[in-house]
Amino acid sequence: MASSPALPAQDVLAALRLHQEWGVDGIMEDMPWDVWEDSPVSSIRARETRPAPPVRQQVTQQQAPRQGLKSREAVLAEIAGAPDVEALMKASLNLPGISLMRMAKHHLAPVLVEGAPFLLVGEVPNEDEDRHGILFAGAMGTLLDRILASAGLERAQLSMAPAIPWRPPGGQRVSQRDLEACLPVLQRAVALAKPRRIVTMGATPAWMLLQKNSRLSQLRGRWHEADIPGLEEKVPLLPLWHPAQLGGNAGRRKTLWADMLLLAGTLFPEA
Repeated sequence: MASSPALPAQDVLAALRLHQEWGVDGIMEDMPWDVWEDSPVSSIRARETRPAPPVRQQVTQQQAPRQGLKSREAVLAEIAGAPDVEALMKASLNLPGISLMRMAKHHLAPVLVEGAPFLLVGEVPNEDEDRHGILFAGAMGTLLDRILASAGLERAQLSMAPAIPWRPPGGQRVSQRDLEACLPVLQRAVALAKPRRIVTMGATPAWMLLQKNSRLSQLRGRWHEADIPGLEEKVPLLPLWHPAQLGGNAGRRKTLWADMLLLAGTLFPEA
């Protein structure tokens, strides 16, 4: 029996955490199977009972589906030209080399509100967001509502978008490659929202939209300008801490309060 190629330890641990979250506590089959197969159990049994096909036939079967795949350039063109959220969601499913979409429970979609005072861009989806398919779900959403209320705002007034549409398996760190691959999706979501302002929560959306290597602690506290493909003018962008990053850190809570005052002063200058 040929040995399987060794996987990085972090990928194995992430897979184990993912199975634990899903409640997997037993093995249904007495031999491993390839999770990317359409029907893994039947594929294994077929390999056990049928002789291997000639090499030429194997090559033909593997190449046939690839002929129907769109090139990366074609997919990026579809994303850049998506006329609405539905078309953007559909086009993003064809991004090549992105395995996140296969492991996540939900494909999180932007929420666009006409006349919204700003577009709120969240972090990489967490477990609650992935489980419910809703941006800022669970305890973080409750805390967000309290934060917005301090500036006289409600979530229903805002357009919202995730930094990337899918939660990484086991909540592991998103690779630089995946962030760069998902950037056109976020940029198109912003272009469709046509926001007067952008507010990001967390380091990931700030880095993706500003393309700056500075830490979030260095970016927060002032407005920046984001250059978004599809929009004629640059958009003012205010980076904030994400609710999940506050915890018991009194310093971050204090700076977030100061940033919310800055946001409120910009939105309601006469108040």
